This record gives sequence, C-alpha cells and structure tokens, in this order.
Amino acid sequence: MYTSWSWKIWSTFGVLLRLLFVDIPSDIYRFLNLRQKDVQGQVIVITGAGSGLGRAMSLNFARRKAKVALIDVNKEGGKETETLIHQEGNCAKFWFSDISDVEGMRKVAGEIEKELGIPDIVVCNAAILSFTSFMEISDNLLRKCLDVNIFGTINTIRTFLGKMEETNSGHIVCVSSIAGWSGETMGLSYCTSKFAIRGVMESLQMELRDRGLEGIKCTTLYPYFARTPMILENNMRPTCTWFPFMSIESCSRRMVDSILKEKINAFVPSYIALVPFVKNFCSNQVLRSLRNYLGIKYTPTDPSFCKLKLIEMADYFRSPNFVWYMIIVPALVINYLAYASPKLLQPIPVIGPIAANIGINHHGVTVVTNILALVAHIGEAVYALVLCNRANLSFASSAKWFLQTFILGFPSLSILSNYASMQKKSH
Repeated sequence: MYTSWSWKIWSTFGVLLRLLFVDIPSDIYRFLNLRQKDVQGQVIVITGAGSGLGRAMSLNFARRKAKVALIDVNKEGGKETETLIHQEGNCAKFWFSDISDVEGMRKVAGEIEKELGIPDIVVCNAAILSFTSFMEISDNLLRKCLDVNIFGTINTIRTFLGKMEETNSGHIVCVSSIAGWSGETMGLSYCTSKFAIRGVMESLQMELRDRGLEGIKCTTLYPYFARTPMILENNMRPTCTWFPFMSIESCSRRMVDSILKEKINAFVPSYIALVPFVKNFCSNQVLRSLRNYLGIKYTPTDPSFCKLKLIEMADYFRSPNFVWYMIIVPALVINYLAYASPKLLQPIPVIGPIAANIGINHHGVTVVTNILALVAHIGEAVYALVLCNRANLSFASSAKWFLQTFILGFPSLSILSNYASMQKKSH
C-alpha cells in the first residue's frame, strides 16, 4: 500500500487538508488560549534546587502554594532553599541525592510520595557547567558532565514517569539551553549534553503520544544564560551583541510561566527562538557571519582558565587625506549634474560651462560616464567588503569601509588593501 502512487497522492491530499483545516487552527487556538494552570496543593519536584534557577523556581512555585520537593547534591544550598520557603510560610522539603544515582533517586521518589504525595510536575533542572576547549577538558570532567547532565536527567524522568503513566497525568519539564540548539567553542561537554536533552524530550513526547498517554505533558525550556552561581563560579561571562545576560529572577519567572502554561518548547527570552529558526535556513558562510554578528561567546574572566587562542574580529578604520574628499566628491556631483540638470553648472567658473555644454549637446556621454562611475564605485565598495572579510574586520568596520569606498573609490580601497596584505603576511 505504501508504495502505491494512488495511496501517496491521496495521503498527501489528506494531510494538506488536515493541516489546513484542523491542525493549524487547533495550534492557533491553543496558543491564543494559553493560561497559567493552578498548582495549589500539587507536588512539584525540582532537581538542582540548592541554588540559581532551581532555587528561584522553587520559591516561585511555593508562593503559589504548591508542595515543593527539593533535590540537590548541594546539601547546604538545598537546606537553605528549604529554610527560605518555610520562612515565607510555604511547604517544601529537601532531599539530598545525586540525580545519576539510580537507587538513590528511587529511594528519594518513594519518600517524596510518602511525605508529600505523588508528584504532579517534575522539573529536571540539575546540571554541571563546563566550558573548556575540545582537547583541554579532562576525561573525568567530560564523563562527569555527560553522566550528570544526560543520564542524570534521563534517570530523573524514569524515576517519576511510572506513576504518571499509571494515571495518564503529570508534567515532565527539562531545562535544556539555547546551547542545545547551537554548538559553540569550548562547549563540548555542555552543548553536547543540552543537545541530548532536546532529543530525550522529543523522544519521550513522541512515545507518550503514540501510546495514547497525552495526559502527560512535556515541556522543554531553552533559556539564554542567567547570572547563576554555576556560571559565575566558573569564571564565565557569556556575551552577545543583542541577548542580555539575564538575572536569575527574570529568567526563572519566565521559565515558571512557560511551565504553568504547559508550553511544549519555550525559549527564554522568547525572541531567542530566532537563533534555531534562522540557523536552519542558513548556508555555511551566512551562518558564520550571523554568529559573529551576534557575538555569542563564553568569555573566561580569568585568562588562565583557557589556554586556547581564539581569533578575534578587529576594529580597524582609516580615512584618506581630506584632499581626496575635496577632489572626488565635487567631481561626482558635477558628473551627475551634467547628466541630470546641466544648466545648474553654468555659474561654476571654468569647469561649469564645459560640463554644462557636454550635458546639453552630448547627453549620451554623460549617461555613459555616470554609469561607469556608479559601476566602478559599487564594484570597489563590494571588493572592500571582500577585503574586510579576509582581514577579519568587524561588521561595524566593514560598514564604514563600504560606505567610504563607495564615495571615494580607489584612495579608500588602497588603504584597506594594504592593511589586508599586512594581516595576511602576519598570519
């Protein structure tokens, strides 16, 4: 049946009808009616609750009168989160456990069910952060990061999923990262693990759907970087031209909102969804330029943290002698006026009457000279961009060189060409 052309044609027609009249309207309706659900009295498990986003989300859920089960290997931090929630008159209890410990997590799950009840929402937030170059990261650290971030997350889901399957209800949440959509320099362990979490959640969602267990909701969060202890203690400061290094409060508030609205995939802040969307449509060179434009980097605040030497885009710009502006710009204006309005040139001494005469009596000549000038200056400006790329100049510098070369032509291009040549020799 599946190889029959008639079946393929009818199937294609059927899916287009379904998409147009059922699926797309349903998705639009769902999006327009997203509302935060009430979690009062519900049991919410949060791993990595001892600090950072885990602590902030725990406090947020507790203030909504949920019963929060806190899990972390940081015993001191976990107990502190528990105390902070109790001080506000809300319910929480801390459990010490390594999320990659299968038996340990099963024991914790049993105690949570006994003391608080069967979990309604499980937030897999715990992770280890490490940004080190491909060859500098130790085998032990790499293995530990992947073990906690990937297997630990899977283990957490598997620990609590069984009870949810029995009732076809519940909510599994995983905190991935925008790094789960875009591999970066020094991101071998962290980016790899966050890519994996995306695959874990998509696989889980498809399996639950195919088994008819759609009462169990799945949410994957993709936050940009926030000022968490995990990042700050690693002497890392992510930088970007447009995306802000978020506060814990701002990031956690948006994450909780996405969880309560049961979003399937949620980018935090929402506009960073542009990163994976644009990336999927980019060629290699375009992707490289856009990545450099965004300037997303995980910069060590301590230079000794990473021995890797990275090539940086340079900011270099110089203007030719002002005399060239006094010669070339008036010449271009006169050339254009000779074509467009010759009579305006007549009052200009010496050159004016000559140019006006050519424009009036030999108009075709001015058409040719203006076309040649335009083509030449556009060609020189475009070549300036090529040289900027070769010299690895910043986009701001490239824009200045393009505009200057379009106006002045060769005098600007010769300076840039000499600089590009020197850069090539130095490398």
